[in-house]
Amino acid sequence: MGKHRNALGYRELIDLKRLYRVSGAALLVRLRQLDIIDQATLVYAFQSVARGWRTQEPQELEPASERGTREAAQRFERLCYRALAEKLISLSKAAELLRRPIPEVEADLRGPKSDAAGRHQ
Repeated sequence: MGKHRNALGYRELIDLKRLYRVSGAALLVRLRQLDIIDQATLVYAFQSVARGWRTQEPQELEPASERGTREAAQRFERLCYRALAEKLISLSKAAELLRRPIPEVEADLRGPKSDAAGRHQ
């Protein structure tokens, strides 16, 4: 996670939520309490990728298909999404490193689109 972050991607938040087994909203608030993210980043997160998380979580802590299995090593994937969120690498470079199509990586970074989010852009 690091000592300070300027941006967080959707996929990264979901992975951290599952790693620490807490709600996404609680995770964001705790990151703010620890000064890992600033108030502006917290507000932006709740207005964009985390829109609606206070009332309904976007994904389960543990998908049904993964229940009871041990955590697989995902460090490289997390680092790629972190670098992408922090704009240290381009979207095409992240897709290349992750061996995934660009639209899939972009969707993982931004999270699911909602009607309300689309109206504000």
